[in-house]
Amino acid sequence: MSPRVPHDPCPAARYRDAVRPADHGAAVAAGEHREAPAPGPVRGARHAGRETFVGREGDPALAHGPAPAPPEGRVKRQMPLVISCTATFLLLAYATVVTVAMPVIAADLRTGFGALQWVIDIYTIALAALLVPLGTLSDRIGRRSLLLWSLVAFAAASLACASAPGVLVLVLARLVQGTAAAALFATTLPLLDASYSGRARHRAFAIWGAVSGLAAAVGNVSGGLLSALGWRAVFAAAVPLALAAAVLTAVFLPRDRPGGRSPLNATGMVLLGAAVGGLVAATLVFAEHGPHMSATAVLVACACLGTVFAVHERRHPDRALIGPALVGNPVFRTTAVVAAAYYFAAFGTLPAVSFWLQDAHGLAPAAIALVLSAQPVAFFLTSALSGARLGRLDRRVPFTAGLVICGSGCLGLALPALAPGWQSILAALVLTGVGSGIISPVLPAAAMDGVAPSRTGVSSSAVNAARQFGISLGIAACAAAVRVHQPGDDPARWPRTLVTIALATALVCAGATAAVLLGLRRRPSPDAPA
Repeated sequence: MSPRVPHDPCPAARYRDAVRPADHGAAVAAGEHREAPAPGPVRGARHAGRETFVGREGDPALAHGPAPAPPEGRVKRQMPLVISCTATFLLLAYATVVTVAMPVIAADLRTGFGALQWVIDIYTIALAALLVPLGTLSDRIGRRSLLLWSLVAFAAASLACASAPGVLVLVLARLVQGTAAAALFATTLPLLDASYSGRARHRAFAIWGAVSGLAAAVGNVSGGLLSALGWRAVFAAAVPLALAAAVLTAVFLPRDRPGGRSPLNATGMVLLGAAVGGLVAATLVFAEHGPHMSATAVLVACACLGTVFAVHERRHPDRALIGPALVGNPVFRTTAVVAAAYYFAAFGTLPAVSFWLQDAHGLAPAAIALVLSAQPVAFFLTSALSGARLGRLDRRVPFTAGLVICGSGCLGLALPALAPGWQSILAALVLTGVGSGIISPVLPAAAMDGVAPSRTGVSSSAVNAARQFGISLGIAACAAAVRVHQPGDDPARWPRTLVTIALATALVCAGATAAVLLGLRRRPSPDAPA
């Protein structure tokens, strides 16, 4: 613990002049605080919830700022960001990359689309169900170990998908791939949080957010390109990328310390995973088949499992999976609401929009992918160009602005009722992309604000799970609107269908905006010294 900081007439300037990014980044990545070598009394400061050394009296090396890091030091300092972005790109791209290749897979494996739909759904279910349990596991055994083995497992599962002789093997391999993806998602954000601080941290989260948006766009496009070489090439392409990231992890990331030795809450992990996975599965079944007895039975079972999980958490507070401290954190709660809301509104609507473009306007799949790419392109540009600056603002500003812009884009989904051409939807796609690009780079840091370092894995995983649940619920809600209005029988009903979807998604954004304004208090900028 650093000594108390005496009054400094210009703390921001002293902080900029004194921080040594290379030394600090290596120390934090190794899980320790390293003192500067020069003699003299230490002057410590707290910055954004972590200790940062701000120099020593009488150190002449600090008079002109830190010395430039050698090239090998700069490369090593960027490795956590490179590895995290590669892993995130893989896990998000492979959630959608298979969609375009589905007809080819169905013909080659001689199976129907009903069975083949599980190739997509099982990945989504595993990703959502296992995020929080694996986030807890990463806090306990160390992020480097879990990240390394999950990259190897992702490569092995991708190879199994590429060589699958039948649909059953393909579905099981996708289950393993989705499990590995959940482990990757659970470790990438805590890795960035531990490896960078200050402005470098905001920049890292901004780049991570931009890559997340890019992965959504590249997934469908690259899937279409690779499927020309055969559907097995779609899965085989992931193997070298995952193995390369695993090698970089083994070589460049230092070993981190496990978070504790108390027994794992295996019962809680199973209960929560089953409840969340079942909930996502029920929403997907509802979206595909409408009201169904199986979906209703799964929802009832999920409610029972959720209740048992809550009772188990209350009876074992010392081994709680999420814990009252995290649930009671207003920043965490609000961040989870925002994550679910903007994924619901921005991305849950895309299948319905795609159906409208095909059914009402007769666009080919390639043309539909091109139209929909307006959203992830806007997402990527917004996050890449402004994400680092947004991270230094009060959390309420980007959350509110992003939700308002995203909600405005959702209202734009009603424009086809006034202008029937497909071009009328472009403004809605761009606005939802811009709004999402404002929220996404801020979300990771907000998920871990005020959370102990030993709990950042579970907090970031819970927020990412909220995003997965939001998009699943959004898809189901939009499917319900399509099912009620039945525009497939009469394309003239599409405008009313889109108006219903527009109002529902805009209302979700409005509710989340109210939660931000009521749930978050104004606080100083994250860059302000204590």
